[in-house]
Amino acid sequence: FGSSFWLPRDSGPVVSVTRLLHPPEGMGAAMGRLPPSEDAKRYRDGYPGLEERENPEMKDNLNFYLGEIRSRGGLGGGEFIDAMHEKWFGDYTRLERDHGYIQWLFPIREPGMNPDSEPLTAHEIKELRSNPEVRARFLKSYKLILDFYGLHLADESTGKVERKEKGWEERYHNLNTSPHNYLRITRILKCLGEFGLEHFQAPLCDHFFEECFVKRTLRNIDESLSVYWVQVIKDDEARKRLMDECAKHMPGVYDEPDKGKGKGKGK
Repeated sequence: FGSSFWLPRDSGPVVSVTRLLHPPEGMGAAMGRLPPSEDAKRYRDGYPGLEERENPEMKDNLNFYLGEIRSRGGLGGGEFIDAMHEKWFGDYTRLERDHGYIQWLFPIREPGMNPDSEPLTAHEIKELRSNPEVRARFLKSYKLILDFYGLHLADESTGKVERKEKGWEERYHNLNTSPHNYLRITRILKCLGEFGLEHFQAPLCDHFFEECFVKRTLRNIDESLSVYWVQVIKDDEARKRLMDECAKHMPGVYDEPDKGKGKGKGK
């Protein structure tokens, strides 16, 4: 998948008129419209002017996280979030091959590659952030995807992540050799910020930095980490610190305007 994207031939209309507010996440950079640095800044700034153009009737993401509707699209046609957490945890084949669930578990304010999902809206974010039931479900979603990547959430207050005790080697191998997951990680990092867990962004990137540049266990994520993931961190100090560290290992990575050649623009 790398920096490319695909659309199902038989999926019907890709997005409705109400959803065509911006190119799908990552597509702007891929088409030369928004370099990754500008895409990340637009995200960090809260998508200026977008709320006024959002449809207040779009509530699929809220209703999904409230457990009221199934997801749509992907293998099997959809599932309720609680059943997804229960049945899919550790089902690595499903999590790898199904490309329709990530937009539901980790919604962001950009159209995704599942035409049956909706972009997250500002009015949904307000309700999602204030609901403790939703927060508990979101943490389960995060733990599910961390486990898929060979990690576990070591501290729910700080967002610190670590390798899981068993099976991380096989999961790291999958991450090194399945670059479409880099697109997913961009989405996950953005979603953390939308759900009020922006303080989780830097710890995840810190861990990936250690594994990529120090331990060299995840060598293939270097470009996505430096160009895409680190730049969406909302904490200015943490973002600058990690960008400076990445630049030491990848000299010149931030010297020229990004051309959208990386592996992790969002899925």
